[in-house]
Amino acid sequence: MCTRPQAYSEGSASHRSALRSLLAGGVVALVMLAAAATGCQPGASEEPVDLVAVDSVLAELGGTLTASLERGQRWRMVSSIGVGLPPNDFKPEDLPEPGSRGAGLLQVYCIQCHWLPTPQMHSAAEWPILVKRNLLRMQQLTDRLGGPLTTGLIGDVVMAGYESVEVPSQADMDTIIAYLQQYALPTPGPDDLTPGAGRDLFIQRCSVCHELPAPSAHTAAGWDRVVAQMQAYMGLLDVEPLSTQELDAITGYLRERAVR
Repeated sequence: MCTRPQAYSEGSASHRSALRSLLAGGVVALVMLAAAATGCQPGASEEPVDLVAVDSVLAELGGTLTASLERGQRWRMVSSIGVGLPPNDFKPEDLPEPGSRGAGLLQVYCIQCHWLPTPQMHSAAEWPILVKRNLLRMQQLTDRLGGPLTTGLIGDVVMAGYESVEVPSQADMDTIIAYLQQYALPTPGPDDLTPGAGRDLFIQRCSVCHELPAPSAHTAAGWDRVVAQMQAYMGLLDVEPLSTQELDAITGYLRERAVR
């Protein structure tokens, strides 16, 4: 049976210890905690968590943008960040050209806040925007941590860990972007979207949240996994999920044109 976290008394040693443990894992821990708090998640911890204390950290990190929101809105927004996080089972040896400088820089910088990304998560046109957005987030984390709310809640050890995040130089950022673009998610060419049942649905529904991928981007089995994953993401983002008929039509269209 799913139970809601209970709050510790404000300022107690127990709540500080629990919060320190949660935040020591980095930004991913905040996302996982927010997801668990906004809805019962499989495997979620039933240990008491001081939601008021954690919410203060979320408000501080987000600045005026999140501080002005209602608490429920703020936590739903933070939990939705998890939708865009890389998978947790992608390993360095799975990277294209794992010994290259680009692959090495991904491991140096990107895993400071989340799991290792795969270049095929996004298209070549999307990667420069996402990398620069994450660079801004890294800079904001360094600037915001140490504010009046977080200092009393987190403690010196965890604060030092966050403040030591290494921000890439312009040269390193350019190398990372070039590497990600070289092995990015392929997008359809003029002859890739051949006629067939499910074609129009694929174009209409799958381009709502991201650039349309080429049907040859995955194997047939890979498309089964990706489409199911996207269906789950749509629910998290309050996008109307695919019906059973739409799901079957899109998956069938992609399977027939998948890479062999």
